[in-house]
Amino acid sequence: MAERTQNLALRLIRQGVEPADAVRAGVVLSDLPSLAGAKIAAGPVGGGTPNWAEFLGLTEGQKADLFQHSSYGLVFVRAAERWFAVAFGLGHAKLDAAAIEQDFGLRVVLNAVDHRKLKSADVRTPDANTLNRRSQASRGAERTVFEIDPERDIVRGLLGEPKDKAFATRISGNDSLSIRRKATVGDLPAICARAFELYNEDAYKAEFGWIDHIRHVRDRGTLAKLEASLVDTMTGALIKNASEVDEVSLAFPAMYDPDNGGSVTFRGYGSRLVYPDLEVAHYLQGLKDKGKAAYTADMLDSHFVQEVDEDGTSAGSSWKMRDCLVYETKLEGSTYTLSGGRWYKIDNALAEEVEAYFDHVAKVDLPAAAAGDNEKTYNAALGAAGGDLLSLDVQLVKPSDASSPIEVCDFLSKGGALIHIKDKSESSKLSHLFNQGLVSSVVLKRDGKFRDAVRAKIAAQPGGAVFEDIIPAADQPFDTSKFTVVFGVLVNAAPGKDLKLPFFSLISFRHAARRIANELGYGVAFAWIKKPGVGAGKKKAKAVAPDAPV
Repeated sequence: MAERTQNLALRLIRQGVEPADAVRAGVVLSDLPSLAGAKIAAGPVGGGTPNWAEFLGLTEGQKADLFQHSSYGLVFVRAAERWFAVAFGLGHAKLDAAAIEQDFGLRVVLNAVDHRKLKSADVRTPDANTLNRRSQASRGAERTVFEIDPERDIVRGLLGEPKDKAFATRISGNDSLSIRRKATVGDLPAICARAFELYNEDAYKAEFGWIDHIRHVRDRGTLAKLEASLVDTMTGALIKNASEVDEVSLAFPAMYDPDNGGSVTFRGYGSRLVYPDLEVAHYLQGLKDKGKAAYTADMLDSHFVQEVDEDGTSAGSSWKMRDCLVYETKLEGSTYTLSGGRWYKIDNALAEEVEAYFDHVAKVDLPAAAAGDNEKTYNAALGAAGGDLLSLDVQLVKPSDASSPIEVCDFLSKGGALIHIKDKSESSKLSHLFNQGLVSSVVLKRDGKFRDAVRAKIAAQPGGAVFEDIIPAADQPFDTSKFTVVFGVLVNAAPGKDLKLPFFSLISFRHAARRIANELGYGVAFAWIKKPGVGAGKKKAKAVAPDAPV
């Protein structure tokens, strides 16, 4: 059989799984005559006229002429004492995802690709609100062209030019490995064996070692163990005093606007209490009040956080408890974290590094908050107090080269502190907080016209005259070393409770703080803005539909 250039999509079957157990129900395998020992399943997939035919109002005769269907082919090849699945057409849709070795293709690509000739990257930036993106280059380039941040990004797929052109002329991978090369069906075992060799190499660590720092966990067995750990921790927390819980916390999984309602309630177990802020102790106390002595896995999806107004009337979004819980744990010697409903495996060295960086950043004191305070109410009270702080909260100024205005800081101190404030329960906003401080620092240093506009804004505030000259005018030098960017985070602070930021918030903090300090020359400091430990909720003033019992 003559060689022909072919696109091949390979997947590695998990150890101990046979082909018959790797396909979906109803798929029948038979021997492939052209390749000894191989198994094949093939056939049509679906069929019908395209949806646009109905939209255009075509006649039945016209639609019959447009009848279409797709086909699939799935070949199982034995090589290197493992089974591989080679998919053609829609063959991958006939595989059981649980039978596939995750990141097989990505690992092969990392070892096989020329790191200077990458053409496409699929990247996920995990946080409370995870960002997914695909970047493509018109010609081969290094990682930096794709703006991959080794400290924060997870690479889910790469495409590039391989170093060994005999193996492939083009290569890409995620769970599957896609290669383009000349081949015959008889070459498949050798191709699979070579891919397996590349999969087991660690040459990638020279250029891509950072790729192991953060990995999205998708293995069902590991996920089951992690969920069991979370459930056990929640059960243990039910036994403790509510204010002493520090193993797990709650955070909004999306941008939260307190103007929507300003309060929260927990749905799914008959609670009718309204709380001024989002705290895991509130949730646990509510469960205890309803007689719940143990936590169960189904509660992760049947219990919800609901935005409400002070009367308990729905005033915004609701999220599953699974998506709001923030939890970090050790499993079999590795560090894992739950954020935004997804589990991530964290390199132990990275976890220690980011925690050590935060521990060594200067800590400063800011006035304490009142019980139930959020960013809006705290800033209002602090601004009214005056003194050495001038409120610039919501005082927006547009940079010279931007279309949108920014907030230079929430408060300016007479000592040159640029203070930015957010609430810890708003985890998605913590990243915004750190980025806000970074952007403001960059613009202040580089944009003299912006500084003049800030000075005018300062002078317009009550008592602002004595603060105006703290920010130099456009025609004056701006010495960043005389300023300190302070990040203040509101947190409930019961006596003895360990105060800490979620892992991905620590990552975002370190990313911003390093640039502010090392590249721009400002000082950087952090402040825990403590408010009294969580208090009791209040009954809803208005009747709402009762929750379904759990």
